[in-house]
Amino acid sequence: MIADLPRTFPIRVAPLPGEALDSWLEALAHRMDTRYGDVLSDLGLTATRTGRRNLDLPTDWTIALLDQEAARVTHATGVDRDLLQSMTLMHFHGRALLIDPDTRQVNRKRLWGRGNGSRYCPDCLADSGGRWQLVWRLGWSFACLQHCRLLADLCPNCQRTPRQRLFSLEGQPTPGRCGTRPSRRVEPTPGSGCGHDLSTAHTLRLPRDHPVLAAQHHLLRTIETDSADFGLYAQLPQPASVALSEIRAVAGRVLTNVTASEMSAWVPEDILNADRASQHPDGATQHKTLIRPGFMAPPTAIRTATAVVASLRILGQPSPPPAISAMRQLIDSCRDSAEKTTATTIITWGRGTGPILRSVQLAALGPTMRPSDQLRRRTASFPARSRIDEQQLNRRARTLPSIFWPSWLVRLSPPGVYPRLLAPALATATLLVGSRLHLHAAATMLGSATDGRVVSRMLQLLQDQQCWEAASAAMVRLAEFLDACDVPIDYERRRRLDYSNLLPNSLWAELCRDVEYRPGGELRARVARCVLFHRISGLPVESAPGFADTEQASFRSECERFGEARPPEVAHALDDVASDFLAAHGAGREPVAWQPPIALLDGIDLPGPDPAGIDIDRLHALVQGHRYSARSAADALDTSTEAVRIVLNEHPAPAAPLTKAQERAAGQPLRIARQLLPDHEFRLRYLDNCQSTRAIARDVGISPDNVLRLAHEYGIPMRKSGRRRQHDEIDRDWLFEQYVNRRRTLPDLAREKGVSSTTMAKWAHELGIPVRPSGGGSHGAYLQKGSTSGRRGPGPSDGIRL
Repeated sequence: MIADLPRTFPIRVAPLPGEALDSWLEALAHRMDTRYGDVLSDLGLTATRTGRRNLDLPTDWTIALLDQEAARVTHATGVDRDLLQSMTLMHFHGRALLIDPDTRQVNRKRLWGRGNGSRYCPDCLADSGGRWQLVWRLGWSFACLQHCRLLADLCPNCQRTPRQRLFSLEGQPTPGRCGTRPSRRVEPTPGSGCGHDLSTAHTLRLPRDHPVLAAQHHLLRTIETDSADFGLYAQLPQPASVALSEIRAVAGRVLTNVTASEMSAWVPEDILNADRASQHPDGATQHKTLIRPGFMAPPTAIRTATAVVASLRILGQPSPPPAISAMRQLIDSCRDSAEKTTATTIITWGRGTGPILRSVQLAALGPTMRPSDQLRRRTASFPARSRIDEQQLNRRARTLPSIFWPSWLVRLSPPGVYPRLLAPALATATLLVGSRLHLHAAATMLGSATDGRVVSRMLQLLQDQQCWEAASAAMVRLAEFLDACDVPIDYERRRRLDYSNLLPNSLWAELCRDVEYRPGGELRARVARCVLFHRISGLPVESAPGFADTEQASFRSECERFGEARPPEVAHALDDVASDFLAAHGAGREPVAWQPPIALLDGIDLPGPDPAGIDIDRLHALVQGHRYSARSAADALDTSTEAVRIVLNEHPAPAAPLTKAQERAAGQPLRIARQLLPDHEFRLRYLDNCQSTRAIARDVGISPDNVLRLAHEYGIPMRKSGRRRQHDEIDRDWLFEQYVNRRRTLPDLAREKGVSSTTMAKWAHELGIPVRPSGGGSHGAYLQKGSTSGRRGPGPSDGIRL
């Protein structure tokens, strides 16, 4: 229960929508035809009837009401407590102004807070019977959207600001009339103050599409919804307090540094003319606004409109480019006024500002910074994000290869820039975005593929060639994408892998045999190994184990030619080798290669060619059979060599059909022999069945030379040529079984073993097996005869011509 509840009033007056508390209390006193002090006293809001003032009570309850005060007013008038609270400036606390809840005072140094006084619309007073809107008391109110006119600041008669002081407690208020008491009076005198009809005041009327009305609409909507989503804020809506702080910060610099002759570029001419002709109230507040314009709320509606419209020429733009251009003009004006304006001092423009203003400021200052500093401060990003911490920096380093992705490199490379130097520099520069790293430290984090001096030189070269703006925008976009997404490759781990056993010569030979590709000599194996190392690790090819210590330029050229000329079968087989290598090192779930989506570059005017515009079929027709090198093909296609190499890397050209002579030279018969005589079949015939190479060649239908090549390829040791011992070629039991028991002829057995009949007869003689004479009796009889007459050599009876 609230102690000492007031009596209920016999007459009730409903507040109007948006009405201020003091306006409603005056209307209530006027309706009850009583003194204003009596109404406040009955409500417990002011001094007692004896005239003794309660010093614990504020002088203006329109700023804030305590809950117990609101409860008493509600009891006496029947007006809802929440509605009463919405009729005080506390309704806008934290959005359009700041109020100290203990002292119930408005902070006039933040958000253009006004502690007292109110502007007004004469037409609105006439329409509402003299009732005052609460929003008129805000420092951000300067125009009436309903009647399309500026608000009035002063009473036309007494030339004082209305409601700057509490209405006389002894007087009876008349709505719509000036209640300002005469000055220099110790005791208030009965009466209603000046009493002039304020609806007769004259202010500048505006067309409905005037920028001042548009600015007022944006501000009131921002304050009511506590969200700024107009102009630049559409990309990243901000709380009302942040947006208004940024408008205040820009307005202060405009009012301070932009000369009268320059102001016409910022504000419409009719507003400037009205501002020059306006009357400014006297007093300490006006003195402070002249010393630091924009620091506190401007004293007049026309000056407030001028400041806000000028601010929205930057912050109200629909896109960053015109806003950045306007901010550069303002910064130039500040420097002309001897104000130091740098990336570190510009934050002093105002407290409570946010990322939108900061982004525009940095972007405007960007051309005055070094390229590396622009990346650190993200001047190409809108809105600019905060600096990254060490954990975020380490995470980004894991998502970046030491050498920039080729498809990105070619788009960011202007003509004449050496890609081998630019590629690691762009990767290092991407790591710089939003960080505090020095160039050399960033290069070291990415494997020291370059150094700070080279990175600085490459970034300066991009700036000199007028393509830095596009390149920096691309790198900032890329860095923010890498920070936000899950990159499937940990490049930091890949930089630390042991590549000494990558693609040994034996594996390269097997790979070439499987895909029917000529392996070449030791040079080609080393080249393939270095190219595969670069693809897996993201490091430069020069860092590969086995890279040439001397004649590096020629070896590097060999690596480039290998990437251009390898057919699809070799490219896919090498990727399979890479997958097996990664799986063996615990990275089997990662793809062999990856790159960020090239769509991130959409909308940026890039200096390099787009590989997507190359006709792949035409390119393949040019390079098939080495008719054209990549450089020659690039000339024919009117593009860069790097763009051609990227396309060939992603879409290798198939090998051209071979002529018969080329098939022989390329080993086509050997490939056929390999299909007809696989490893297991060769071993069965040669090792198990003891067939000769000639017999195998005759049975399979290939040349003896290819049989010998396959034996070398399969690692099968060949028998020594010349006279062979029987235990090396044939078993006696087998020969006895076939020749004696099964009565097969020696020529038949010789054909099976791939030897001559004479050799078979000699083997029989050496193994002690009698040979049947030509036309003789049974073998048993011959054997019996042979046992009495002794051994004899082979004879013509077995069909052997000696």
